[in-house]
Amino acid sequence: MDHLFIGLVLCSALLHAIWNAFLHVSDDRLVQLGTMSLPYLAFGVLGTALLPAPARSAWPYVGASAVLEVAYCFTLVRAYRSGEFGQIYPIARGLSPLLVSVLAFAAHGERPTPFGFAGIALVSLGIMSLALRRGFRFSGEGVPYALLTGVFIAAYSICDGIGARESGSALGYIAWVYLLWSVPQLALVCALRGGPKAVFGSRATLRPGAIAGTISLAAYGIVIVAYRHLPVATVSALRETSSIFAVAIGWFAMRERPGVQRLVACALVVAGAALIRL
Repeated sequence: MDHLFIGLVLCSALLHAIWNAFLHVSDDRLVQLGTMSLPYLAFGVLGTALLPAPARSAWPYVGASAVLEVAYCFTLVRAYRSGEFGQIYPIARGLSPLLVSVLAFAAHGERPTPFGFAGIALVSLGIMSLALRRGFRFSGEGVPYALLTGVFIAAYSICDGIGARESGSALGYIAWVYLLWSVPQLALVCALRGGPKAVFGSRATLRPGAIAGTISLAAYGIVIVAYRHLPVATVSALRETSSIFAVAIGWFAMRERPGVQRLVACALVVAGAALIRL
């Protein structure tokens, strides 16, 4: 059963890299963030009406996760505004597995196996190495925002890992998080762009945003379900193998050549993922 969920999380990693690529190439990332919220809102409205509500003990995590997800999305948009996809994405994703491992132990007493912890460390090291260039120096104004994004990722991952287990219904938990996340995100984007017409008035932005949002919704839904069956730190580390897919997308679709050091970093991530499965 564990292997099934490991495979699903790796599929989620690919989906995650794809929707981030959609966001990165958008002419107006803030507008796309708004249009991406529509599938979340639709699922949230239907899910909260049809699915069991989370248990009372899960509600603090529902609220905290929604707030952290909004903060994460806006910080990620700011990072992409001034940095390369192939650098910003690995920094943001690479910081979180180790942070999640520490926080999961502190908040939930969750301790990875020795192989698991070694794998998590290798995944984080490999992912962060993907962002290095020009003599192993970070560059770009987006790096501080990428690091902050990584902190938000770790925080909402812990909230969702605990909340999904407390909820009694992973799908019900997902529906409420998506609803409480999408409404303020849509409102903020509309306020910053001068109203709903500016956000949803063009098919050129509405369609790719809706596609990316649907991909994103599926990607994170898989992760929340996996939290009920696998350690949070393990799920987080496996999910961040999405950085390998991001490098491939950056190489083939955006002409961002990875170089030898990034290929070596990819090998570290693969080795770490293999250790986690032992």
